Amino acid sequence: MRHGICKLSVVPMRREASHTSELVSELLFNDIYEIIEDKDEWILIRCLYDTYEGWIRKLQHHELSDEEFNEYLKKDKYIINTAIASYRNMILSFGSKVFEKTENAIILRKDFDCNIMVESAIKMLDVPYRWGGKSAMGIDCSAFVQLCAKVAGYKLPRDAYQQAQCGELVYYIVEAQAGDLAFFKNENEKITHVGIMLSNDKIIHASGKVRIDTIDQTGIFNKESERHTHILSCIKRIR
Repeated sequence: MRHGICKLSVVPMRREASHTSELVSELLFNDIYEIIEDKDEWILIRCLYDTYEGWIRKLQHHELSDEEFNEYLKKDKYIINTAIASYRNMILSFGSKVFEKTENAIILRKDFDCNIMVESAIKMLDVPYRWGGKSAMGIDCSAFVQLCAKVAGYKLPRDAYQQAQCGELVYYIVEAQAGDLAFFKNENEKITHVGIMLSNDKIIHASGKVRIDTIDQTGIFNKESERHTHILSCIKRIR
């Protein structure tokens, strides 16, 4: 199996091998991936962290030898824990990985700390929403939650419906705690949105931008539009 590593701040991952194809996710600095297929100027990859697949341009690919790949796996890993950070003349985004202790980076934890997840989420306030985005230049709801959990030491899958399968069910919203994950459904009962509970009546989530809203047993209530914008499906507690 061939492997590569992202050596740019952000690299877009497309659904198809085309510049006009849908953005499905993004690679962040030092993300490692498997190479599945070559196609002209494009490469189909699978992210090592969450097994998510997408096409990247060959020009943005950096090949790893087997020896380099094994060395990277053994290295200490630190995670950028601010919206953006300067590193070796680069601008790195929240959730990016470096292999040395540096300013604005914390050690990649092996045990989960929900307080760190909540604190990290608040640092991302007002970051714009972008479908498929995974950086401070634009992030979608599930990438926002995945990266906040990653910084705090918990590995979540990429999409909201996959994340909803993790953790233990919280039956009543009055029992919700800071760090719980709230999931929301569409008219077909499909999970389409996720956010992080700050208390049993406040939630931080990416919708238009990363924002804090009120939540009740119906769902998220937006005071600006004076209506419920997302219908609550379930609340899960990850530990």
